[in-house]
Amino acid sequence: MKRQYQDVRNGSTRDPRYRKGYERPRNVLSLHDIEEFNGNFPEFTRPKNVGSFSLDVHRNYQNDYSELRYLSMPPETSNSGSCKVRFDLRKGVSSVIEKDGESIRQKMLDDLLTWILQERKAEHPSIVDCNHPLKPLLVEFVCYRGLLTMLLSTPYESQENWTILATRFQNSIYFWQLKDNRRNEYNSNPKQQEMSIWGFKFEQYLCASSPEASPNPEEQLNTNAEFCCVLKARIGGHPLLYGAEVDAVTKESQPPFTDLRNFVELKTNRHISNERQHVSFKRFKSMKWWAQSFIVGIPKIVVGYRDDDGVVSRLETMDVDHLRKQSNDWWKSNICMNFCLQFLKFVKECIPKESNPNAHFIFEFDAMSRVITFRNEAGEAGNRNLLPSWYIQSMENPV
Repeated sequence: MKRQYQDVRNGSTRDPRYRKGYERPRNVLSLHDIEEFNGNFPEFTRPKNVGSFSLDVHRNYQNDYSELRYLSMPPETSNSGSCKVRFDLRKGVSSVIEKDGESIRQKMLDDLLTWILQERKAEHPSIVDCNHPLKPLLVEFVCYRGLLTMLLSTPYESQENWTILATRFQNSIYFWQLKDNRRNEYNSNPKQQEMSIWGFKFEQYLCASSPEASPNPEEQLNTNAEFCCVLKARIGGHPLLYGAEVDAVTKESQPPFTDLRNFVELKTNRHISNERQHVSFKRFKSMKWWAQSFIVGIPKIVVGYRDDDGVVSRLETMDVDHLRKQSNDWWKSNICMNFCLQFLKFVKECIPKESNPNAHFIFEFDAMSRVITFRNEAGEAGNRNLLPSWYIQSMENPV
């Protein structure tokens, strides 16, 4: 059965929502038996690109394509997208300018909210109700791609807990993932910190600033700059708006883009040299790679295979749908998507329709107990609300 962006309604008798007498506790969503989500693939429309923006090297918002990058594969690349190379990912790492994680956490959704206000003023018909005097959003959920990728992976997650902060405003629910930085810092060591930069360095070897330019891996690496696409899609009839940082587009493509079919994801992976590593890849990493690309409609992933010293010696281009097919013994895409749909429904049930936009709601997944719990909690967003006052005030007044 083809599962790629089809409009099939979920109605399997294996789905608990269609069993007679099924009743779920209001404040708990259980994942004890993920076969409960093993129904037909839910309706999922192909993600439509409704806009974009850039963040410069200082992470300042720019309403342009200045940080868009173009894929520049080596001349010797085969028709299948593979070739031998020698990319040293440790080159220049000591002088890298890294993202300020704390600043990003404090900004939360601010860049995406800035884009929304910009498009609301322009009366973008795909995202705002132009016939309403306040021009509210035409979507039920707003977030970033990373959160959706995390949700798709949750049915098979057995180690990592997560916490999502949510708030409802004008019939739209906004999501942000709260991360435990203390644990991440505690688990980091110099080698892990260096390896976290390798993916950005890999992009330097393959990305150019224009279709006519060539990659410049000699340039000082700055991980702050990014190009972000904003997408709209429907899952099970629920419209979502989400931002996604993207790596590169093919040189033959020019903006504006209606979808991301000409974009590619860039990934590095340690050489797979035995069956145990091959199984581990299919069981874990392939699912997250598939989820990250599928949810935005990117069909290809360029993978750089490296050794433990950070030297990439081979490139391979993977088909995203093939990742799903080859890993079907370890994870199922319909389970991932049905769970995501059920979580969105769960959130809508939990958060009152007439909520104050300054009210925060917490959804927590405990990997050990395999349950998601909900509570109304003030003050867990840190020093500020998820939705800043400038956004609320603007949305509450006519354009």
